[in-house]
Amino acid sequence: MSHRFLGVRRKGFTLVEVLVVIAIIGTLVGLLLPAVQSARESARRSACTNNLKQIALAMHNHHDTNQMFPQSVGWGPAPYDPYYFSDKVYLLNFLEQGGIARSLNPKDAGAYFPGWAGYNSAGLSGRIPAFNCPSNPNAINGGQANHTYSINNGTSWSQHETAGGVYQGERDGRVRSNGIASYRNFEKTFGTSPVTMAGISDGTGKTAMYSEFVIETWSGNVTNDPKLWKSQVYNWASPGSCTADVRNSCLQQSSLNDAGGGRIMRGGGWSWSMAATGSAYAHTMMPNEKSCQTTDSDWWGTNVLAAVSAHTNGVNVAKADGSVSFITDNVGNQIWWAMGTRNGGETVSDDN
Repeated sequence: MSHRFLGVRRKGFTLVEVLVVIAIIGTLVGLLLPAVQSARESARRSACTNNLKQIALAMHNHHDTNQMFPQSVGWGPAPYDPYYFSDKVYLLNFLEQGGIARSLNPKDAGAYFPGWAGYNSAGLSGRIPAFNCPSNPNAINGGQANHTYSINNGTSWSQHETAGGVYQGERDGRVRSNGIASYRNFEKTFGTSPVTMAGISDGTGKTAMYSEFVIETWSGNVTNDPKLWKSQVYNWASPGSCTADVRNSCLQQSSLNDAGGGRIMRGGGWSWSMAATGSAYAHTMMPNEKSCQTTDSDWWGTNVLAAVSAHTNGVNVAKADGSVSFITDNVGNQIWWAMGTRNGGETVSDDN
C-alpha cells in the first residue's frame, strides 16, 4: 500500500507586491498628513480666537466695574521698585485667576524686578493658558510666564503718511498712546489718561484692542529674512515725521535688538508692563512684518512691535466691541493704521 503525501502550497506576497503596498501607504500618508496638520492648526487657531474673546470679555468686565479699561503701571516712587505691572494683572480677577491676582498684589514687593540680565519671569507670574496661543511654537525663560497676546498701543503718529501729526512718544501731554493702552505711575501722579468706551470715537467695531505675537527667539544677527521676522525684534527705528516714516525705518533695520547682548524678552513675562516683554504691540508695522524697538522710552509702551502669529497669512485681532477677526497680511496700510487708533478720525469703511 503506497501512501501519497500531498504538499500544502503556502501563499504569500512577492517582493514586488510588498514594495507596491509600501508605496501606496506612503502616498496615502503623504496625502493625509497635510490634511491632519491643517485640521490641527485649525483647532489651534480656533482656541487662539477663543482666548482673545476671553481677554476681550475680561476687558469689558473691567470697564463695567471700573468705568475704564485697565492701565499698565510703572515708574513707582523709586528706581527699580516693585511696581511694574501690565494691564493683564488687572484682568486676572475677570479671568477666574483671583489666586494669582492676590499673589501679585501691586502693593506687595514680592514682584521685584531683578534687572535686565537676571530677569526671572517665574518670580513674577506663572503661565496662564488664556494668555498663550496654542499655535505658538516658542518658549523662553523656561516657559514659566510666557504669553503671546498684547494690548494695542496705537500708531506712531496721529498722521500716517504725511508730516504734521503728533508723535505718539511726545511728552507734552497730548498723545502717548492713541490705541487702547494707557499708563500711569503707581502713585497715580502722572501718566496718560485711562481709555474708556466713550473715548473710542472711531467706533468700537473699527478699533483693535488686543492681538497676538510670536515669542521672541535668538537666531544670531541675521539680516532681512522675512521668515525670521516673526520671532525676532530688531533694533531702534527712528521717529520720522509720520507713521509711514517709522515703518520704513524699521524695515531697514538689519541688526537685532541689543545685538550680541542676548536679551530675549518679548513674551517672557506677562505681568511686567515694559513693552519689550510684549505687554503692548503697535499698528505702525503691518501684520506679520518686522518688529523693532522705538527711539522713545518703551516704559511708556511706545514701540514698533508688529502683531505677528504662527498662523498662515494673518493674525487674530480682538476689537473693542468684543469681536475677534482674522486680519490677513495683505490688509491695506490705511486700514490697519485706522484700526490702531481709537480717535484718529479716519474714514476707512472696511477693516479686513
